[in-house]
Amino acid sequence: MGSNPTTATSQNDAVVATGHGIVTTRASAILSVCAVIRREHAGDVASEDAHRLYEAFVSQDPAEAIRVVESVRASGVAQAQLFDTLYVPAMALLGGAWACGEIDEIVFTQASVVAEQIGSFVVPPIARQDTGVTVVIGTMQRDRHTVGKDIIAAALKESGYRVNDLGLDVRPAEFLERVEETGARIVIVCAEILGVARSTLRVREMLVTAGHDDIIVLVAGSPFGADPALARSVGANGVLHGAESALRVLGKVVGDLAGSEAS
Repeated sequence: MGSNPTTATSQNDAVVATGHGIVTTRASAILSVCAVIRREHAGDVASEDAHRLYEAFVSQDPAEAIRVVESVRASGVAQAQLFDTLYVPAMALLGGAWACGEIDEIVFTQASVVAEQIGSFVVPPIARQDTGVTVVIGTMQRDRHTVGKDIIAAALKESGYRVNDLGLDVRPAEFLERVEETGARIVIVCAEILGVARSTLRVREMLVTAGHDDIIVLVAGSPFGADPALARSVGANGVLHGAESALRVLGKVVGDLAGSEAS
């Protein structure tokens, strides 16, 4: 094998030249995403433990996953820190592995079930004070991915937000119905499939038609992370890139809403 390997391409794939040969545009984009994911988590304090937890998820071994959590707790990590330092990085590795094609859809789904099963072991013992802010969140219709949504929902619940989780495969009308039932001012729509991500525009359209054009719509999912313009095209007010991003963006949104109401 030579020093400049060439990746096979189909007639429909554009190609780009790199210092290491020729790869498809699609493959280049995937490699770029993978590199970002690995770079973002390479410096995590619990990166080795997070990888062990990720392996337990993929191996569908909840007992091993619990052992990893317990060993990290025994090492001195406080219960209140387990979610951020261990669980979130492990879930990010899981999502990254699926996005990069290292695991298939079946493994991803089965691993997600294990992750959900051990979630109670990493939740802080006491939730923070109720913020009084209601948030509606769900994965868009025709999309059954839940990992990203679950991470964001758990982080918001932990921080005292009143989270109404609609689950997966949620119709636009269901977002509207829950907004009207709860009086929520913030809606988070998640999508991991490009075609579904584009269809989230229907949520904004339905809210506006019903007279709720002041609702803050936030989106989450890899298609939005890869193309910031996509969020604007579907009428979103912002993009969430995970738990920390969600807390930061929600904090700003709540502050802006409070300021506008005061004035």
